[in-house]
Amino acid sequence: MTPQFSYSHVIEADVSAAAVWALYDDVSTWPAWDAQAEWVTREGPFVTGSRGEMKFQGMAPLAYTLTRVEPEREFVDETPVGDLTVRVSHLLEPLDGGRLRLTYAAEVDGPEAESVGAAITADFPATMAALVAMAKERST
Repeated sequence: MTPQFSYSHVIEADVSAAAVWALYDDVSTWPAWDAQAEWVTREGPFVTGSRGEMKFQGMAPLAYTLTRVEPEREFVDETPVGDLTVRVSHLLEPLDGGRLRLTYAAEVDGPEAESVGAAITADFPATMAALVAMAKERST
């Protein structure tokens, strides 16, 4: 089934997949690189099927499930928001010369998917830039 809204943003950076993955794995760091996040929890290890909650600015906490986790490669979280389903993929692709391509891809299904999806993805570029900056800082 084709999602009603989809968006992706890609950046390339001089940072290792391991450095970025360490920040993904430590959910306590998320508010430091995602300006919209107030807090994020996860029950158990960073593996497919794990669940947690996310609290974003001006919103009630949202439950999520990790539907795919491939260490240092990709994770996908799925979050029901009322009648909507939001899926976000965080893909890491090593490139030549020690560079890394990061792709965030969001899909939203349900009523008002376009407007909700646009709001959810508006900060992807800033969030990804902050994530890379923190990963570089912590790996030096």
